[in-house]
Amino acid sequence: MRRNTSLLLLAFALVSLASPSAHADEPPGWVPTDKAEDLPPPPPAPPPPRPGPTTYTVEQPELPAGATKMASPAAFYVGLTLAGVGALGVVTGLVIRADLPETECENCPAEEKRSASLGLLIGGGIGMLIGIPIAAVGGRQVADEPSWARPKVFISPRGGALQWTF
Repeated sequence: MRRNTSLLLLAFALVSLASPSAHADEPPGWVPTDKAEDLPPPPPAPPPPRPGPTTYTVEQPELPAGATKMASPAAFYVGLTLAGVGALGVVTGLVIRADLPETECENCPAEEKRSASLGLLIGGGIGMLIGIPIAAVGGRQVADEPSWARPKVFISPRGGALQWTF
């Protein structure tokens, strides 16, 4: 079903020409000359915004950082040594494994190297797996004095108090 668009365009043109303009009684090219006295006054300015809530900031003095020490130097160094030996074992096992021939054989020296490299890889991995957490726990920083060892003293006009926190 095909529609004839020319009828639609003709109807649109007739309707647009027949509609009255906003200034039909004015000559073409007429420009209105409104003077400032003839114009209505501008609307009043909006009221100023209401003041918001007042916020206060309190300056908190920073407490000096207390002296710290390593949680357990012995555990840190044991874990570091264990992780280092484990990494060395993994690298050595990989080097031995890379030097092995591609083919497998029975009763040849390559079979002993294959099992040795596998042992080094597994042992080194376990050493690293155990040594890294031990070094991390032993090397963390803790306060020189525990916080529970510091007493709190409260003084008032009617008396005083001493408080220990455990």
